[in-house]
Amino acid sequence: MIAAPRFRFEPYKAPPVSKTPLTAAPNHGSTVARRSELTDVLAHSRLPGLDGLRAVGVLGVVLAHATFARGLPGDFGPTGFFVLSGFLITRILLREHNKHGKVSLRRFYLARTLRIFPAYYAFVLLSYLLDARAGQTWTPGFLTSGLTYTINYFNAFNHHPTTSLAHVWSLADEEQFYLLWPLAFGFLAARNRRALVTGLIMAALAVVSWRCWLILGAHVDASYVYNAFDTRFDNLAIGCMLAVAVEHNRVLDIGRRIGGRSWYLIITIALLLVSHDLMSSTYHYSIGFTIDALLIAIAIVQVIQVHGSRLWSWLEWPVLRYIGAISYPMYLYHAWGLSLGRRMPGDFLLLDFLAGVVATILLASASYHFLELPILKKLRARRAPEVSSNVAALTIPEPSGVLAPTV
Repeated sequence: MIAAPRFRFEPYKAPPVSKTPLTAAPNHGSTVARRSELTDVLAHSRLPGLDGLRAVGVLGVVLAHATFARGLPGDFGPTGFFVLSGFLITRILLREHNKHGKVSLRRFYLARTLRIFPAYYAFVLLSYLLDARAGQTWTPGFLTSGLTYTINYFNAFNHHPTTSLAHVWSLADEEQFYLLWPLAFGFLAARNRRALVTGLIMAALAVVSWRCWLILGAHVDASYVYNAFDTRFDNLAIGCMLAVAVEHNRVLDIGRRIGGRSWYLIITIALLLVSHDLMSSTYHYSIGFTIDALLIAIAIVQVIQVHGSRLWSWLEWPVLRYIGAISYPMYLYHAWGLSLGRRMPGDFLLLDFLAGVVATILLASASYHFLELPILKKLRARRAPEVSSNVAALTIPEPSGVLAPTV
């Protein structure tokens, strides 16, 4: 999360409308007037409401893993953050391509490395030391997967075992996305926007078909479908498609309509709950992930428009924006925080949970301010000013990278 070093959150102010060659569509008279408000929001470097959305996601993960809430669904997070990551990362790539006509892979990979690796490897090292002290030996395969960002496939082939690194499977999916997508983006963007959209649609359809065959035809274990990059890339691709398509006149007009009323977001959330909770597990592990991702993409478009309404203004509360800024280390350390909370005297589960949330925030704040921010300050000094603070928090762990597929 590349957030400002000092947390002085200013009210959101939309800048003048700006267009970019690769994403802008031709003007068509009245269409411009219909889409102008949403265009103003999208032109801003920090998209409003998304930090609050991240905070809701990571707090949802913490709640889902609390002792008294084990039955709550926790896998909204991975899907949601995959979509958000695809959307924000592609916005970065689009801006650079529109400005320079190409994307600097060196600059992109360096930025992602400095942003993600320090906190991640500090967590892995501390987890290794704590497990060793407790007499829990890491197998070579587990250690290797933790060090190489392949814990997603370790989980996939080992029925998602309960380990100290089990929840970082979603970060592994993200890292594999960061490695591959800029290469594919550069190849497709060198052609045109239609090639980008077509390539993403074909990739998403291929992943959905592959996942459906694995579940319905090959009857593979759900842990593979849940964890593997090759079965979850469609979620990321939907976010990428949203970033590419969102400035097209027709898409913007649709986006303005679906975000025209604050209560429309409630309908999207209700549909998401129906898709996730009222459908069969076969649906969930086949097309359900894709349907959920599409609904979350709609929710993102709605959130950035209704964040100022009375119903949703809480998404911009400073405390939630701060939690959104530290959601990456919160995701890493939330199991530790909950464990500390359970050591509270007495038998009050709610108080234990609240203490666990506080402990998680403190651990995450320590990681953010003493490890991540010093590096981010140097990174910010080297990066172009148009990079958004929203984009910085991409690795937010999919906050809900749940610890187990059944959560």
